[in-house]
Amino acid sequence: MDTAMPRDPGGCSVFGVAVTAAVFTTVWWGLAALLSENFGNDCLFYFGEDGPQAEHCYLVNDRAETWLPRLASAAWISAVLVLCLPRRFPPWRRGATGVTIACLVVAVVLGGHAVVVSGP
Repeated sequence: MDTAMPRDPGGCSVFGVAVTAAVFTTVWWGLAALLSENFGNDCLFYFGEDGPQAEHCYLVNDRAETWLPRLASAAWISAVLVLCLPRRFPPWRRGATGVTIACLVVAVVLGGHAVVVSGP
């Protein structure tokens, strides 16, 4: 007698996508920090302490420094939710994976903007 519940197609791949997006979000956080010289040190070097360009550079880098760790945490929490949600709720699992991917997209935009603004 087979009492096992049938597996949802793509169950492991949904979790794999979520974990991959969480890993990329975490790696991008570190990479953006390195490329923007720890979120703002290049601002002082290239633009000085005052002026509109310096203010904009500091604002963008402060925003990235604040939000990238939060996005990485949210991505990992969503990836764990994909693992914890029962297989009989595939829309919820896909939704949690979507949140993880959205965190990655927002992190890339924030980090990329910080890197671009920090250069001359």
